[in-house]
Amino acid sequence: MTHHITAEHLVDAALKASTEDLFHEFDKALQSFCNEERDRIAIFRTLRYTRIRLHVFQKYLPEENASTRNMQARFLDVAIGYINTELDLLRSYNPEQNSSQSQNLHRWTGTLVELVEMIYGLQELRCIDDGETAINELFSFFSRIFGLEIKDSHCYNAYSDMKRRKSESRTYFLDKLRERLNLRMQRDDEKESKRRH
Repeated sequence: MTHHITAEHLVDAALKASTEDLFHEFDKALQSFCNEERDRIAIFRTLRYTRIRLHVFQKYLPEENASTRNMQARFLDVAIGYINTELDLLRSYNPEQNSSQSQNLHRWTGTLVELVEMIYGLQELRCIDDGETAINELFSFFSRIFGLEIKDSHCYNAYSDMKRRKSESRTYFLDKLRERLNLRMQRDDEKESKRRH
C-alpha cells in the first residue's frame, strides 16, 4: 500500500514538537501510519529509519536556548519511546500464529493417549509427508491444529504405556475407531436398503 506518511514526515513532525499540541500531531501521524499501512516490513523499516534520524538530531540540537533545547530533547525522547513501543509490538505480533489461533475452531475431546495412538499410527502408515516427519514434529503439528500444549515427554510416556498394555491388541483407540466406522457404514447400508424397499 502506498502511504502518504513517510519517515521524513514523521521526523519533521517530531522535530517540530516543541509543545504538547505539536507533539500530538506527531503522535497522530505515527498512529495513522502504523494503523493504516499494511506492509509490516515497510512499517518496520520506516520506524527504524525515523528512530535513527531522531537519535542523530538529538545529538545536534542547537545550543542557543537551553530551555528550548531541553524541551525539544524531552519531546524527542518521548517520540523515540513511542517508536520503540511500536517496534516492540511489531516484533511480538506474529500473524501466522494469530491466524492459526483464530482458526482453532475445533478441539480434541478424546484423551491424550488416543491422540498419541492416532499420531503414531499415521506416521507408521506414512500418511503424512511419506512418513519422513519426525514424531515430535507431528506432536507439534497436532498441538497447533487443536490449540493444545502437548509436551514431547507426555507423548513418549503415553506411547510407553501403550506398549505395556497386556491385551491381545494394544491399539485400543484405533481398534475402537475401526469398529465404530464399520458399524456406521453398516447402519448406512441398512438405511439405504430400507429406502429402496
